[in-house]
Amino acid sequence: MKASNKTIILIITSFVIVAFVDSYFLYAKGQEGVTFLLHTLFIAVCCFVWCKQHATENSVKDLKFFPLLCGLLNVVGIPAYGYAKFGFKKGSKILGGFIGYMVVIVSLTGAIDLLVKQMYV
Repeated sequence: MKASNKTIILIITSFVIVAFVDSYFLYAKGQEGVTFLLHTLFIAVCCFVWCKQHATENSVKDLKFFPLLCGLLNVVGIPAYGYAKFGFKKGSKILGGFIGYMVVIVSLTGAIDLLVKQMYV
C-alpha cells in the first residue's frame, strides 16, 4: 500500500476516534469541542504530508506552495494541487476522491454521534 493511502486511512481513523471522544464529552459531560484544536492541527499536518507523499509517488517536481496550501486550507489546496500538477482528467479524479472521502467522514462521524447520543440521552 502506498504511503499516501496510509495517510488517508490515518485521517479517517482519527475522525472516527475524535467522533467517539467528542460525542462522549458532549453527551456525558456537557463539554463541546474537546479535541477541536488538536485534531485540526493533526489534520493539517496529515494533509501536508499527504501532498508531499503523493507528489513523490507520482514523480511530481517543483511542488512550490502546494503542500502548505493543502495543510492550511485543504478544501482549496487539494483540488488546486490535483488540477495544477495532473491536469483536468487526473485532477478531477483527485477531487472526486477527496469529495468521496469527505462524504465517508461526515457519514461516519454523524453515525457515531447518533450512536453515542442514544447511549447517554
